[in-house]
Amino acid sequence: MTEIEEWNDGSEQYSRRNRRSGKRRHHSPKTSQLNEEFRENLPSFRILPALLWSTLLSLLSVANPFLTGLADNLQSQNIYAGFAMAVGQSPYGDFFGTSGVLYYLLSFVSGLLQTTIGLAIFQFIALFIAGIYFHKMMAYFSKSRETADQLTVWLYLFVLAAGFGGVYASIFALPFLMTSIWFLVRYFENGVRDEMFILYGIDAALVFMIYPKSILLWVVATLVLLVFNGQRGHFARGIYQSLATLFGFLLIIYSVGYYAFVEQILGAAIRQTFVYNIGLDFTGDQILWTVAILGGALLVSGFLKNFFLTLLSFKNQQHIYIKTTLVLAFLAELVFIIGNPNFDVSQLIILLPYGFAMAVMPLKQEKQESEEEPLVSANFDYLKSSFFLPLLICLFIPLRPVMTYVLEGDLHQERTEIARYIQEHSEGDARIYAWDSSAQIYLRSQRLSSGSILTAEPYLNTQENQAQITYDLNKNEAQFIVVNRKIPLLDGVKNNLDRSYEVLDVGTSDLLLYQKK
Repeated sequence: MTEIEEWNDGSEQYSRRNRRSGKRRHHSPKTSQLNEEFRENLPSFRILPALLWSTLLSLLSVANPFLTGLADNLQSQNIYAGFAMAVGQSPYGDFFGTSGVLYYLLSFVSGLLQTTIGLAIFQFIALFIAGIYFHKMMAYFSKSRETADQLTVWLYLFVLAAGFGGVYASIFALPFLMTSIWFLVRYFENGVRDEMFILYGIDAALVFMIYPKSILLWVVATLVLLVFNGQRGHFARGIYQSLATLFGFLLIIYSVGYYAFVEQILGAAIRQTFVYNIGLDFTGDQILWTVAILGGALLVSGFLKNFFLTLLSFKNQQHIYIKTTLVLAFLAELVFIIGNPNFDVSQLIILLPYGFAMAVMPLKQEKQESEEEPLVSANFDYLKSSFFLPLLICLFIPLRPVMTYVLEGDLHQERTEIARYIQEHSEGDARIYAWDSSAQIYLRSQRLSSGSILTAEPYLNTQENQAQITYDLNKNEAQFIVVNRKIPLLDGVKNNLDRSYEVLDVGTSDLLLYQKK
């Protein structure tokens, strides 16, 4: 990822003795000389915690063939994307997709391997890099390696709770968020050269091509950087940095976007990713439920408390610019999560870098004798400081698979039975459609969807999607159509089923199987 090569020097030892051993250096804000004191005292990172937790989360991923049955609707569609692309289909055109082009290209690579384990490997890499840079940030702000260690554990626990099973695009965006936040921290301390903004722009492009909504960090940071450079009279540097960022951004956009251009899906990709994710709707029926879940998550995670403590900490004049960036980006993400008509708990993963950074930035500093700068107490306990509420999040980790097994066990069994029937009574190139809340039937039967929108739920909330599903099914390209009785049929779809399909008795109660006449 970006900037790793800059931080593998053995001189990065987090030691107060090194800080006191030399004369403090002062640099004029207008000089291009780097802050050597900041660079010499950057915290070292620990690989082992990130390695162990990334491995554990990747083993528990639904990309693990033994756990694929636990995949929810979005996860099953993400896995289906790799299967469909491996046989020649394109995202956005042949099937509806809300993640970025680069994310689907990762799924495509996994599909070429003819196993879902490829996604688990990519997820491991993403979580491993994210954990390393997260540890750097926590150690820098808290001035305590022990605090960084415990917060790293909580980061992975929260990812496991909000994104159980993995393969969400928001997880793959985490390393780019972490590296860019760390880049901004160093820049505001005059610890990086302006040329490094090329890598910063590359980060922005990569995250945009994976999980478009996370680009909000770079939008907010641009405004803060304008103020930062303006107050110091760095107008020429600001222009140079903007050009470097733009160069890095376009370098990736043009490279990855070439695939969308060749596949002639550029317009559809923009509509389904950028417009779909950035569009806001505060009038939906689910908005109160979304606000309730989001409010509860912020409360029990401690992020709500961290947010207000960070606001109060502005008076100490420490880390003003990075605090401003994180607070505004955090608020922007909240607005777009609430305004998203298709809320999913996995969207909360994108809040984790901000929430934990706000936990350590406003920590009370304790002045110690013979120290030029205050140290944060190493006795900081995130669980205790959050009134032990994060334990509720930990309870949610085993709750999801248990609920899936207990509440939807019969439905999962019926999906397996119908998928087996379809596989035995159709050719490999046959098309089917699952009027369902999961794409599992496609995966288990190894058959492609006849519709671009893979499942009826949760995509029936717009007139455009209803028209698209009706149009696709009325073309009668599906040899079999599976209907979940709990999901109401559209009138146009129901009429076509009665006219062109017949019901088969396969011994299922929750699902109906229709075969083309």
